[in-house]
Amino acid sequence: MTASSIPFGGATRRSTRGIEKFPAWALVLTVVAGLALGVAAMFSDASVGIGTALVGLVFAGLLVLYRPHVGVIVIMSTMLMSYPAALRGVGPFTINNLLGISLVLLLAFQLYRGHDYWFLKEPEIRLLIAIALVLITMQQLNKLIWPDIKYLLPKVQKSGVQAFYGEVDVSGRWIFELLSRIAFTIFFVNWIRTPRQLKWVLYVMSFCILAVIPTLGPDMVKGEAEYRITSKLVGWAENINRFAFMMNVGIALFLYLAISTKPLLGKVLWLLCAVGSLPLVLLTASRSGFLGLCLVGLLLFIGDELPRRAKASAVAGGLVFALLVFFFVLTDAHRERLMNLNPFNAEQAMAARVEGARSTETRVVTLGEALEIITAHPLTGVGLGNFRWVNAYLNGSYKPPHNSYIWSAAEGGIFTTLLYLILFGYLYRRIQKLRPKYTNHPVLPHFPNWLNTYLMLFFFFSIFADVWLEVHIYFIIAFSIVLSRWALDDELRGRGLPGTIAGTPGARRAAVRQLYRPREPEPA
Repeated sequence: MTASSIPFGGATRRSTRGIEKFPAWALVLTVVAGLALGVAAMFSDASVGIGTALVGLVFAGLLVLYRPHVGVIVIMSTMLMSYPAALRGVGPFTINNLLGISLVLLLAFQLYRGHDYWFLKEPEIRLLIAIALVLITMQQLNKLIWPDIKYLLPKVQKSGVQAFYGEVDVSGRWIFELLSRIAFTIFFVNWIRTPRQLKWVLYVMSFCILAVIPTLGPDMVKGEAEYRITSKLVGWAENINRFAFMMNVGIALFLYLAISTKPLLGKVLWLLCAVGSLPLVLLTASRSGFLGLCLVGLLLFIGDELPRRAKASAVAGGLVFALLVFFFVLTDAHRERLMNLNPFNAEQAMAARVEGARSTETRVVTLGEALEIITAHPLTGVGLGNFRWVNAYLNGSYKPPHNSYIWSAAEGGIFTTLLYLILFGYLYRRIQKLRPKYTNHPVLPHFPNWLNTYLMLFFFFSIFADVWLEVHIYFIIAFSIVLSRWALDDELRGRGLPGTIAGTPGARRAAVRQLYRPREPEPA
């Protein structure tokens, strides 16, 4: 089956009527809000500020009500970069929380009207919920096993005050982040309804990656790595290895946009973004980032996005450019660290004071300690978010395991690891089935190929960092489910059946019954 233009060429029909014109009551509300702010200005500046914030929230809520995909995209942008303090909100009244509450109410109303719980039938969504339940259960269980260990550890200095390792109790934050990201995935698959909306999601993702570049600078942490660049704009950019991973994702995304964009100027601009991001990965001196860059080149070479001659030229050109950067831009410290790839000669490298040797030795030791913890607690783990301070109590090291596969077993037990691996199996199979269906798509050609690269980078980087609770797996799952829905809709329409998206569930069932109802014999 090839993708046709029936759901892909235009917007997919919604189960409710769209807004035909700007409603009159909204104009009245705008006038009332303006008068209210004018009256507030007669009292104090604080009243104007509070009134403006409330009016902004009301209009933002109305925008989400009529265009829920905008709210989903805004939430996604806050996951990828930090907003200015004036836009974040105060206390629990943050952008994400307010948008999340609005979308939860909207989803509840949609389910009440349509009784269509299709997203709960997707295996990836079910597995995410199962993983969350297991992790939360193990965390609560471990509160009984490790009740007061944090208080037995020496205090550390944090922000001018004495604090405990791992803080006193961060379980609420871990659980909230886990559940909110699952909720985001459900929002995404419900309200990103057209290929053009998904294309805008890619543009926003690209912008969030590029926005980090102006804030780049040397890493001055403890004065030990002044030659390695990083950024303090967002959490993933503060960590050098995560920054290198995200830039690899960005390079693959920029190349995909360059391939799929039709105007020549757009192709050139996206290609320049990809070329400009390549030296940034090398300047991080991240060995996992360096190997990930090689993986991106390999996947591009064996993919079918470009003709054989074009992709051979692209990979060769990228290799030549990378070699020029390696020999003429990087310092000796960069090159020495990037070439120190053997984890089995850590002791000899330490003795020779090779760059990166201390990091390698620390990772090897921490992995050994994590395996000991897994051996001691194979079924329950030590609880979500508890590995670092438990390891500090047992082994005197407050380092993370630096491996997602080991992390999941150490904190959630082996059942958590098995659930994750089953989830990845379903996800990988889904993406491979999607790849031939989007080869000639008019809006998103070869999009599952980029999604496959994203997933392979995620699997590879999981060997070097505990990233399974970060946003990437939720993005990949949401993208793949949306693509599957559109492909299935196209297939059903091709058979004369009602699509999966158009119409209410009752209307779809009625259409199916009508299709298979025996025909009346024609009169002679």
